[in-house]
Amino acid sequence: MRRPGGLGKHPVRAAERADALAAIDPDWNPRESGWTVDWQRHHVALTQLLAAGARLADIVPGVTRQGEDIGRWLATQQRDFGRLNDEQRKRLGKLGVKAAVRARTAAATRSPCAKYTGSSRNRA
Repeated sequence: MRRPGGLGKHPVRAAERADALAAIDPDWNPRESGWTVDWQRHHVALTQLLAAGARLADIVPGVTRQGEDIGRWLATQQRDFGRLNDEQRKRLGKLGVKAAVRARTAAATRSPCAKYTGSSRNRA
């Protein structure tokens, strides 16, 4: 929706208009679903890229559609997957999008040579 009250000031008429819009497109008001118009626009662009034959692996930062950097948006969605609401994760999941795999940091281990190079070495 463009602005609050954008369907008219008369509550009954506004409700009828909202129902009519929902019959045409259930996603006409993304705010009711818990995301922004910007999120929805990027999701639609990603859907279009995939429908045109692109692979998720090919949609990296810098890949644009209609002036929007869909690759950067996709990377952000994957990185922040746990912060998305259930419906957003479901919609992205239908496209094959999953949470980014976080790089594991190896536990600090002592090198076999550490006993020869450590500061506790006897010095003459």
